[in-house]
Amino acid sequence: MLVDISDPNASEQAFRASEAKFRDIFECAGVAVWEQDFSGVAELLDRFRSEGVEDLRAYLEAHPDRLDEAIASVRIIDVNPFTVEMFEATEKGELLRSLSSVFLPETAPIFLEELVTIWEGRRRFGADTALRTLRGRRLDVVFTITFEGPHYERAYVSILDISQRKAAERRLEAVDRIAKAIASNLDLDHIVQTVTDAATELTGAKFGAFFYNLVDPQGESYTRYTLSGAPRIAFENFQLPRNTAVFEPTFRGLGVVRSDDIRADPRYGKLAPHFGMPKGHLPVVSYLAVPVVSRSGEVHGGLFFGHDQPAIFAADAEDTVISIAAHAAIAIDNAHLLKAAEHEVTVRRQAEHAAHQLAAIVESSEDAILSMDLDGIITSWNAGAERLYGYTVEEAVGKPVTLLIPNDRQGEELDFLAQVRAGRRVDHFETLRRRKNGGLIPISLRISPIRDNAGAVIGASKIARDISDRKQAEQQKDLLIQEMAHRVKNLFMVSSSVVSLSAKSATSADELASAVIARLGSLARAHVLTLPTAHGGGSGEGRASLQPLLATILSPYVGENGQGQCRVTTRGCDLGVSRAAITGFSLVVHEFATNAAKYGALSTDTGHLDLECIDRGGALELIWTERGGPPVSESETEGFGTKLAKLTIERQFGGEILRQWHPEGLVIRLTIPKDRLQPFDETKS
Repeated sequence: MLVDISDPNASEQAFRASEAKFRDIFECAGVAVWEQDFSGVAELLDRFRSEGVEDLRAYLEAHPDRLDEAIASVRIIDVNPFTVEMFEATEKGELLRSLSSVFLPETAPIFLEELVTIWEGRRRFGADTALRTLRGRRLDVVFTITFEGPHYERAYVSILDISQRKAAERRLEAVDRIAKAIASNLDLDHIVQTVTDAATELTGAKFGAFFYNLVDPQGESYTRYTLSGAPRIAFENFQLPRNTAVFEPTFRGLGVVRSDDIRADPRYGKLAPHFGMPKGHLPVVSYLAVPVVSRSGEVHGGLFFGHDQPAIFAADAEDTVISIAAHAAIAIDNAHLLKAAEHEVTVRRQAEHAAHQLAAIVESSEDAILSMDLDGIITSWNAGAERLYGYTVEEAVGKPVTLLIPNDRQGEELDFLAQVRAGRRVDHFETLRRRKNGGLIPISLRISPIRDNAGAVIGASKIARDISDRKQAEQQKDLLIQEMAHRVKNLFMVSSSVVSLSAKSATSADELASAVIARLGSLARAHVLTLPTAHGGGSGEGRASLQPLLATILSPYVGENGQGQCRVTTRGCDLGVSRAAITGFSLVVHEFATNAAKYGALSTDTGHLDLECIDRGGALELIWTERGGPPVSESETEGFGTKLAKLTIERQFGGEILRQWHPEGLVIRLTIPKDRLQPFDETKS
């Protein structure tokens, strides 16, 4: 402002006009304006210089009492009406006493910087700081101070309240901090507790809770909760919140509920049994509830906050919780995804482990295991299938399963596929299958549907077991039963023959009885050799020798015929007979002898038998020659004994029998591989 000082009266008038105008601005300003006198501070700083202080900042930091002395040296001359309102005073006089009434501990470092400004001779300073109202409420402010006068006797301070802005910044920082905290740790318990604690603090609530939904491994839904600002026991005596009119908007995700006094809300206190706050419950007047809703729309739960004083939760608190709830929903979604992913990885690992185990079992199984699609095309083939059917994996996979099925059994496969498509199993079906070499093999077949993850049938698995041994054993059992019946019948005929032969040479009844008893005893001993024991042999010993074995079997028929010849002669090589071979071999020789006693050379007084054993290197040849018996001719039908002998030699021993009917008597040539007849250790030597 320019003032003409050549005229003292004009200068005085201009100054008064300027002062009046300043006062109008001072009184009507929309910011807090303080008029202060820093001359006492200037004197104090001069004294510090005289005492040798060079670094004011370091000095005052080391002597906080001198800083308090500087604060007390400031004289407050005036404040404008806006200041009275901002600092919650009833009149100006309350603010003119001392700056300490509005200072916070964090204000002192900023005041120190004001002193440094004066120390360095500067006239202007500005900064952000925190003050307090006379009622103790915190104010975040930005201020500017201008110093005038040679001794800083006039200082004007303009103060702008930025509390809302700072609060918003702090909320944003807090929300960002919370978001980072819950995003960095996807443990659900950590997320919900962090959110509950942070939101309770930011809203100024006395207590907060987060009720959230969980699903257990069985698919059942249940509710858990976390608390902040109150002990857990404060809630344990009460049921979880129900979907009452007050809680429903939150639990259904319909919106926020904020009330300065929930007791006055028309939705409050409508339902039994409490009709409001349960007795002993934490007192709730101010109420804020915000739903936590997934991105998919699923309601994870709700955040609930309470205070025992009214009108605590402002709109900014609501906005803050809404933001926190959004971050919490994302974190919970991610936690669920992580848990689902971990569960899937675990299940997948278990499935892979089970699959590896199953594959190992399938591959090492003695059974033939294959899979096929619903069109009957083979899709897998294990080593057991290769052994059973003779086809390699490359030869089988991709081919129709009908290559294994005989022509007369093709209809079986159509029925199997129909049952598989219907989701049914086929258990223990006995049938025949064709091997690669064209041979047929009896199997027991099991068929099961193969399903995808959705449960739809996409194919079938087949497990086939070779039952050739069982079938052969069954045939052998039937043969043995028939043989026993045959043998009992023959026993009487042989006994009659023994008695008849003995009677022809006996001179007395005692001699006849003695001969019959001796011959029947030999017959019994031979019979024992033909009976299987628990060890699978006939003699009960580990092995037998060929010549003694033949002598035992033929002992009932030894002696002389009516012409003085030996009725039975055995000669030739001797070798070991294994336990496993004794029964079958004895049965065959016994059958030959029985037939000779009934129909051949041993059935007459003039007949005789010659048995020669020849070692052919890899095989034993027995030449059974009957002479002196009744005339013989080739029979058109085979009796049971003949069939039994043939089956035993061919199937058990892999040998052959050749019968030659000569006019003078029957000749049987029996050839048996030695490795089927001898004990195992002898075949190796």
